[in-house]
Amino acid sequence: MTTSLSSRLQARLQCCLRFPSICTSSLPPPSFTETSTHETQVIRWGYVATKLLQVLGSLFYAYYVFVRLCIPQFRSISLQLMDVRATVLCIFNSILPGVLVLFLAFFAFLHCWLNAFAEMLRFADRMFYKDWWNSTSFANYYRTWNVVVHDWLYYYMYRDFLWMSEKRFKPAAMLFVFTVSAVVHEYILAVCFGFFYPVLFCLFMCFGMMFNFILHDQRKGPIWNIIMWTSLFLGHGVIICLYSQEWYAQQYCPIKEPSFLELLKPRSWSCQRGPAVD
Repeated sequence: MTTSLSSRLQARLQCCLRFPSICTSSLPPPSFTETSTHETQVIRWGYVATKLLQVLGSLFYAYYVFVRLCIPQFRSISLQLMDVRATVLCIFNSILPGVLVLFLAFFAFLHCWLNAFAEMLRFADRMFYKDWWNSTSFANYYRTWNVVVHDWLYYYMYRDFLWMSEKRFKPAAMLFVFTVSAVVHEYILAVCFGFFYPVLFCLFMCFGMMFNFILHDQRKGPIWNIIMWTSLFLGHGVIICLYSQEWYAQQYCPIKEPSFLELLKPRSWSCQRGPAVD
């Protein structure tokens, strides 16, 4: 048994000496191998219960935000085709609930949920996010908002794309990563809402890509942090406003015989409705 193991190790060493790229490419990323051996000694069940209760509290708070700030606004909105003025007012009225949902989603999932399961799995490395709120560039915000997803995309999408293209198409690799992330996010929302309305996809691919190059890592100073926060506020206002409009348009103007093109066409663009009735 020992002899066979030793021979396999020697063969592996010779292979590494001849083809070092094979060995390095077959190993997991450093950030995963370095943390895989870090385990806690005991499971703090009180800590787990506290985090799960905080998740439950965040869900109730999110429900309160939608009931008090979103549903009355969009249910009582003048039910005709939206013009520019009404859309701008809708977006600004949706900034507050949008930002509250952003904070609740961050706290409930990235902090409470992941820490609770990390504790139960005795996973000691809790670097699920960094200080994204201090970012002065969107490039740094993308790296620090969700470290788990960013590391996965970086090691298994971005680096593999560069390896296949021999590091000749870095902008194309970044575009590929943005596209995958945007498609997955939009798919999740489409499944949850029951309709396809690619607002988040367009924000990712248009403004997300643009801000990634405009607000890059060389931008320093508090003013760039203010610009980043302003962009986040407006972006989440747009998301809450347009998805809420489409949700109620789907309710008020259902399609009796839907075709594939009708399912792809946003209902809020053509829904002719009368006054809202509670």
